[in-house]
This record gives sequence, C-alpha cells and structure tokens, in this order.
Amino acid sequence: MDTANMPAPQPSPDHAGQLRHLTRQLAGHLADQLSIQPCPPVEQLVGGGLARLRRTINATRHGTSVDDATAIRLAMDLHIVRIRDEAWLAVQDDPATMTTTLLHLAERTPPSFAAPIGTLRAIAAWYRGELDTAARAVAEVLAIRPFYSMAQLLTLALRCNVPPEKLQVRMPTAAEIDLVMGPPRPEWLQHLQRSLTDYLGPAGPRTG
Repeated sequence: MDTANMPAPQPSPDHAGQLRHLTRQLAGHLADQLSIQPCPPVEQLVGGGLARLRRTINATRHGTSVDDATAIRLAMDLHIVRIRDEAWLAVQDDPATMTTTLLHLAERTPPSFAAPIGTLRAIAAWYRGELDTAARAVAEVLAIRPFYSMAQLLTLALRCNVPPEKLQVRMPTAAEIDLVMGPPRPEWLQHLQRSLTDYLGPAGPRTG
C-alpha cells in the first residue's frame, strides 16, 4: 500500500499512555512559555520550531524518525503559521518524503493538535494526484476542526478541480515568506494558544 494511502498506525496501549503523558507535559510547558509577560519568546519559539521541522525532514530522508518528544512538539509547532507554511513548501518540493514525515507525526499526535498534519497529508496526496485520498484526509480534519482555513482552502480546490500546478507556481519561497511576513510577532502564536487551551482547558496544568 502506498504510504500516502496509509492511516496513521495506532500505538500499543502502553505507548499510547506514554504519549498522552508526554503530550500533557509538553503542552503545559509550552503554555507556560506563551504566558510569559509582557511578551512570550516568539522568536525563540519560531526559530526552534523551524529547526525541529528541518531536523525531522532530514531524519526521514536518512530512513529514521525523530523521538516522541520531538514529534509531538513539532505537531504543536505546526500551529504557528510561519512553520506550517515552511512545511507546506516542503510538501511541494518533496511530497514523498513529507508524506512519510507526516505519517510519523500523525501516529503520535492527539486530535487536538492534528489539523495541520492532516491537512498537509491531504495536500501531499493532492500533489501526487491521489484526489480521493486527499478528499478523505481533509474531510477528517474538518470533522474535528470545521473552520480550519487551510483545510477549507484545499476542499475548495478539490471541489473546483483546481490542479495543484496552478497553486505551485504561485507559492513563495521561504525567503519570500520571511520578507512578506517580517520578523516573528506575538500574533503568530494565536492559533497555537487556542489549540493549547482546547487541549489543557482555560486554566490548564502547568509544569513544575
């Protein structure tokens, strides 16, 4: 079976428990960082997330996978638009590698943080011409997050039979994204903050 068509493997019960505990720890620590006043360390969070993304993709290219903590943290990082957009560029440049990378993330990510990964997997399938797979993947995302904008955009493209090549020629480079978006700003963290609140609750647990 093609990797693009594979559902994310389910971890064993013991591993699933470990993943839940680790996700809770990482989410609590990240929520603490976002609550730093007067301003959270946006540049550090964006820079660290981009480095994690590149390290994870490189691991896939070498036939390995990153550890659970890195995978779960990257799933959270992808809620920051600048990091998600770089992942989108990577899907365009190398959909096969990114399909495998995203599968490795999906098998360790709870639904609260799965929307970017699921949508990127759908985009990878779209780029590979696997339209039914893309449609199923994006429908799964919208069932969890009905207003997730990137999933809505892909759904519209699929319904209108837009070929991926039409979007690819308009995609900016990473340097162009940096030029347009400018330096990291606190607003970039809003989607991540909402996802953490959904997962932890308004007064979620904090790390000790």
